[in-house]
Amino acid sequence: MATARLPLSAATVLLLLFCWTSPGVSVAQDPQSPPEPEPAETAETDAAETDGESPARRGRRNGNGIKPYDTVITDEAESDAGVFTVHRLDDKVFYEIPEAELGREFLWVSQIARTTEGVGHGGQALGNRVVKWERHGDRILLKSVSYALVADAERPIARAVEAANNDTIIRAFDIEALSEAGAPVIDVTTLFSREVPEFSARSRLQARGFARDRSFVESVTAFPENIEVKTTHTYTVPPPSSSQNRSRTPSRRRGMRPGSATVLLHYSMVKLPENPMQPRLFDERVGYFSVRQIDYGRDEHRSPRRRYITRWRLEKQDPDAAVSDPVKPITYWIDPATPTRWVPYIKQGVEAWRPAFEAAGFSNAIVAREAPTPDEDPDWSPEDARYSVIRWLPSTVQNASGPHVHDPRTGEILETDIQFHHNV
Repeated sequence: MATARLPLSAATVLLLLFCWTSPGVSVAQDPQSPPEPEPAETAETDAAETDGESPARRGRRNGNGIKPYDTVITDEAESDAGVFTVHRLDDKVFYEIPEAELGREFLWVSQIARTTEGVGHGGQALGNRVVKWERHGDRILLKSVSYALVADAERPIARAVEAANNDTIIRAFDIEALSEAGAPVIDVTTLFSREVPEFSARSRLQARGFARDRSFVESVTAFPENIEVKTTHTYTVPPPSSSQNRSRTPSRRRGMRPGSATVLLHYSMVKLPENPMQPRLFDERVGYFSVRQIDYGRDEHRSPRRRYITRWRLEKQDPDAAVSDPVKPITYWIDPATPTRWVPYIKQGVEAWRPAFEAAGFSNAIVAREAPTPDEDPDWSPEDARYSVIRWLPSTVQNASGPHVHDPRTGEILETDIQFHHNV
């Protein structure tokens, strides 16, 4: 006997989704000091010749390929100052990295912003990882950092953990020039116009090849805490051989069909909190997502696998008040692609959580807002890792999901994208 499928309202689905990422209240702890950047290697010169000379000019004297700043970043360059200064010159992209940002950790978030029909959907996450930029002589290294193994830095075993958890070098860049303040300038064009395994969509699309001649950087925008990059990548799948055609069961293949698919990828590089949140241990009796670490710094001389819940950082504006507004409320932006008729119900579903937060001591803890128009905020983007967005997907799947991005050190949720498939 067939059973009827009961329809769920948008507000009801949102209530269920928020149960999966139930927020918590947290306090901050002291940050770990970032590693000191290595000093630049410079050629020995007579002190009288270099006295008072800027790093930008002194680059000419180094026998190491570092050029004067104004020969690399010319008057034709379009510059955008932020956490790094970004320069666009013809089809090239340069990063000017302040010395204070070398060695500092960022979260790199990769997403598919737009895709070819039948190959995933816009807003699909590709992954995220912690990265840092370090100077090594006349080169800048982009490194991937893992927090899977940890230990108290004050304990001797921290050396062994560091030796077993070495940072991976993703890419190395020659220093092209130095700014007046000594900031290294590097050409990062190929980091985005070519395929880098750590940030690639190839496996997600199940593609075989990468078409370099049909891939390029669309835009790069710098903000005080993050850099947003959009790049077009084209992938290919060769047609199957005759033997493969005979052996393959129809409709079994997933991912790209034979031919080409062009996708718009969005990369967000966001500075991690300078004051890491106090982590909270996972309890199997409560349904939270969690982050895992193996902690070798425990007194019991064993290496337990620690699990910390992923949660929002909520802090009272007035710590002494029984109920207070938070310093930073949880804010969800409603995708402008959302059908107009459902917008008020989605907003209602988000803010229906307010009484629960008030019982925990927070007023106005969670809000829903409609996304600004391009005229209101031309820099706003649903892929920007600073914004939590409720996305509406043109998909026949009868489902919704709520993936999030968190700080792997502590489990702090930094942003989340709730995804409504059209047939939900």
